[in-house]
Amino acid sequence: MTPFATIKQYVIQNRWYIASGFAALVIVDVLQLLVPRVFKHAVDQLTQGTATAQTLYRAFLLLLAFAGAICAFRFCWRICLIGTSRRMELHLRDRLFSRLIRLPMPVINARRAGDSMARMTNDLESVRMCFGIGMVALFDTVFLGTSALVFLCFISPALTMLALLPMLLIMLITWRLSPALFRRFKQVQGTFSDMTEKVRETLSAVWVVKAYSMEGHQADSFGALSRTYIRQNLDLVRVMGVFFPLIMVCANLSIAILLAAGGRMTIAGSISTGDFVAFSSYLWILTWPMMALGWVVNLYQRGRASMQRINELLDLPIEDLAADDSAAPGSLDITIRDLSFVYAPGMPAALRSVSAVLPQGAVIGITGTTASGKTTLCSLLLRLYDPPPGTVFIGGRDIRDIPLQSLRRLFSCVPQDSFLFSQSLARNIAFGCDGCDDEVERCAADAQMLHDIQRLSRGFETVVGEKGVTLSGGQRQRVCIARALITDAPIMILDDAASSLDAETTRLLTARLREVGGRKTMLIISNRIATIEHADMILVLDDGRLVETGTHAQLTARDGLYRRLFLKQQLEEGT
Repeated sequence: MTPFATIKQYVIQNRWYIASGFAALVIVDVLQLLVPRVFKHAVDQLTQGTATAQTLYRAFLLLLAFAGAICAFRFCWRICLIGTSRRMELHLRDRLFSRLIRLPMPVINARRAGDSMARMTNDLESVRMCFGIGMVALFDTVFLGTSALVFLCFISPALTMLALLPMLLIMLITWRLSPALFRRFKQVQGTFSDMTEKVRETLSAVWVVKAYSMEGHQADSFGALSRTYIRQNLDLVRVMGVFFPLIMVCANLSIAILLAAGGRMTIAGSISTGDFVAFSSYLWILTWPMMALGWVVNLYQRGRASMQRINELLDLPIEDLAADDSAAPGSLDITIRDLSFVYAPGMPAALRSVSAVLPQGAVIGITGTTASGKTTLCSLLLRLYDPPPGTVFIGGRDIRDIPLQSLRRLFSCVPQDSFLFSQSLARNIAFGCDGCDDEVERCAADAQMLHDIQRLSRGFETVVGEKGVTLSGGQRQRVCIARALITDAPIMILDDAASSLDAETTRLLTARLREVGGRKTMLIISNRIATIEHADMILVLDDGRLVETGTHAQLTARDGLYRRLFLKQQLEEGT
């Protein structure tokens, strides 16, 4: 039961619902156990010739009342127990999602999104089934089975011993097949995760698949995974295919023993005809717990395997997002001291001994060769990845000592990948600022996007496709810039935010950003010199090292990397 310790607190919180559900279930089981007693008395009176219309009518009304009560209380236990399992599923899903979005970036990058999706859907369903109907079946197996056994022994202990000999075989089957069920279901869930990831990855990059005419290859690749999934499911079905029929054989064997031994006892007068009928009914009642035993084992092994997979996610470390506005630094000067950073052991350093001072309110341009560490530098400022201690400071405070939520509130960011949600343009722009709906139009205008939005049939209420696929690259970038502007954070990071814009739009956007920025510190990452040439300070990176610092005029006067990049771009634009 160790994997299920995760939901122990939830069970305690809902103990009255669960207790009420099991109370209703007990009433249902007791009424079911009383039904054969009513039949016994009726059959005995019929056999003895003492039955009257009144006694039969009384038995009919009693059975009708039992049926109505069973129906009502069965509804109650379903609402309480199955309803609780549904709420538990909601609780776990919300907890999982909240956990996933708080994982550190290195952990997120190391995981496959499809695997996490499978755990939040397929695995949660298995846990819900185990916790809901599985618990009901387990209770019935124990309570109904034990009670039926007591009634059987009350009628005839000797006949009960004979009829229940097949029970030993059921226990042996369960003990032998239970580990196989657990292993095979865990394999099935793992392959389902692989399939989910394959679908997610292919749909995310479907334009690449189409551009390279790889539809057939991707379909074959998915088909291979799908066949593996079906094969593993069939392996699981084979185990269950042995399990349930053997249990049914044992149940029917018990009935055969009853007919052979119980019939002779009835003829001999050891038990009455009514006892024989009641014994037969109780034996059929006992058949359900015998069958449910296999189902319970199946549900439990599925739930245990799935709960282990869910716990693996819940046990991952998460970021501490506690905010403390009083802990925010007074000054926003950014100081970088001898910063070196490696994404993972064995990988080349992304940054090497970088040192710089970025004054508050300045426009800082960051450029350099491809993969020189420009984006990494800004990711470290946001603590998407933790920099080494004593390397990055804001207002003289190590950013590792600033509460994460308080630190990130200092920044607004336009990432290199201009991501939009499948929502309206208005919601995309106001994403990072609650209660800022009145500022949406102004920020769209500042980002040079208002004219494009007004040309759309529904304007700001236009719903963009997944990742903003219905917009051009330049439009997505400008919507993301408007999103960054609306938060009004004191530090703005623009990571290659104008790469899809033409020269004139870039010039207008840059001028407007400088105008509305006021005292904002702006970090503009760009490979295009024209985007950053008016910056107050420019940092030039090459292979993770800071090789030059200065203004555009100072850097072009030197014979360095910046000048070579500038002259090369001038030649390309001239051509």
